[in-house]
Amino acid sequence: MKLIKKIVDDHYEYEAYTADAEAKAKTRMVAVPREKNTDYLDILRQAPVEQAPENDTESITSDDSGWREDVWEDALEDLGVATDRLGGNEEIPFTKVLLCPCFAALTFWNEFYYDVWLGGKYTWKLLDYHEQYGPVIRINPHEVHIKDAEFYDELYIGGSKGKSNKWFWSMRMFGQQDVSTFDTLDHDKHRQRREPWSPYFSKQSVTRLQPLLIQAIVDKLCLRLREYQIAGKPVVMTNAFSCVTCDIISEYSFPEGYNLLEKSDFDSSHYEAWIGLTKMCHVLKQFGWLYPLLDSIPMVITKWTSPEMYLILQGQRFLLKQATELSKQRGKPDYKETTSRPSMLKAFMDSPLLPESEKAPPRIKAEAQTAIGAGTLTTTHALKAGTYHILANPDVLSRLMTELEERIPDPNKPPTLKDLEQMPYLQAVMHETLRITYGTAHRLQRIFPDRTLQYKDIAIPPGTPISMSQLHMHEDERYFPNPYKFDPGRWQVPNPPFKYLVPFGKGSRICIGMELAKAELLTTFATMFRKFGREMDLFQTVRERDVDTVYDCFNCLPSRESNGVIVMFKQKE
Repeated sequence: MKLIKKIVDDHYEYEAYTADAEAKAKTRMVAVPREKNTDYLDILRQAPVEQAPENDTESITSDDSGWREDVWEDALEDLGVATDRLGGNEEIPFTKVLLCPCFAALTFWNEFYYDVWLGGKYTWKLLDYHEQYGPVIRINPHEVHIKDAEFYDELYIGGSKGKSNKWFWSMRMFGQQDVSTFDTLDHDKHRQRREPWSPYFSKQSVTRLQPLLIQAIVDKLCLRLREYQIAGKPVVMTNAFSCVTCDIISEYSFPEGYNLLEKSDFDSSHYEAWIGLTKMCHVLKQFGWLYPLLDSIPMVITKWTSPEMYLILQGQRFLLKQATELSKQRGKPDYKETTSRPSMLKAFMDSPLLPESEKAPPRIKAEAQTAIGAGTLTTTHALKAGTYHILANPDVLSRLMTELEERIPDPNKPPTLKDLEQMPYLQAVMHETLRITYGTAHRLQRIFPDRTLQYKDIAIPPGTPISMSQLHMHEDERYFPNPYKFDPGRWQVPNPPFKYLVPFGKGSRICIGMELAKAELLTTFATMFRKFGREMDLFQTVRERDVDTVYDCFNCLPSRESNGVIVMFKQKE
């Protein structure tokens, strides 16, 4: 006990401070390294072991060699701190690890402090660690994090290059594990589950879908915006866009769409429920038993104690009911005649690519839940942030309006998706929106079950969770100079940095809804700004409070004081 206290006391000085909310409300813990020849090193080096050869890269090692592993592990076990091996590989001693903050490598409590206590700050603390310790660091007892944009393609690989699994501990943050395609751990099982999704979200399918569904729902949005314009009322665009994205994905995926845009006001309850769930992700990851416990509580109690969780669980029961009814209909002789309109839910039930065990209503419900959550939150964030940046930068708005008015002479005759993709500045605006909104804020772990991953002279053993962060990629000044600036022009240079634009991830687990999300962004920006662009003004909206990502709750969240991006639609003169 005294030994570990001395290690921590000698290695760190903690300085806590709380910044102003508009300075990103950031509470941090600053680590200050001591000299390496402190007393505890002498204690732990009681009996030096044989030195490894200079060129030996079979294990991850630090600059310090000759550790007495048994002394170190015995001391840690007195505290109940993890002393297992990286990736479960018995040949890789826990003590022979990458340079890293000591406390972070020993226990999950360091991550708990930043992500649970501070509400999602570990992503930014990792930047401090990388600056101090280098591009490859240990960030908890099992996980290695890498900050090197050139290495992204080596970690997030396609299926033809090898197998990559997800990490069970991290997948607990979504309240379900190894049930839907997204949270499937095993590479081969993921490939099997993903296959039925592909026809629905391919480029060809989205192109056919755009005029019939996406454009129709965006036109409905514009009718609602006209009502607010006539009434002289400001619009919370965050809520408006959440209705658009939810209506699109629900109409596409389920026998019954949500039709949120048809309600008298932009319904925010559904969006707020999903935000409430995403705020819980770090607690659920740390305490995997919590979500099943919440799910077992009677709904009447949940409605009173946690309205957001009640809405989520109510939505899940609605999806389970749809899946159960569809499953019952499959056994009837007149199944094809009596079922409702085509939907992704029905396609999963009918897919010959899935065994019957994969068509159980609870699993199909999980797929539906993933679709509605992912299809609503990430695209809503991109649409509201993109709208802010266009309106906050007069030169961007002017160039976009010039292109839209030239390419779309009649705003009531919208172009096809192919036409939108031929508009260079609109495309640049979309790419810059995707860059500055990251896709997701959280790191994405991959595990290589059957091979060693080599990073320069460092060999990371099989079974080790390894992660990188899209946020770190998109803010790397080597590839995106002045990354805080919204600059569509960076995508109109001779060699734009598309290699480092990864809002949808890469590899075999790249976001299945990528083409749908891009079509939603192009269609919404083109239609809305062509009809209202010269009549839109930001209203009581501050970038640092309402737009910038301040918290990593897997999804990107703004300051807790945010009221959303608000726009006033002026009357035509």
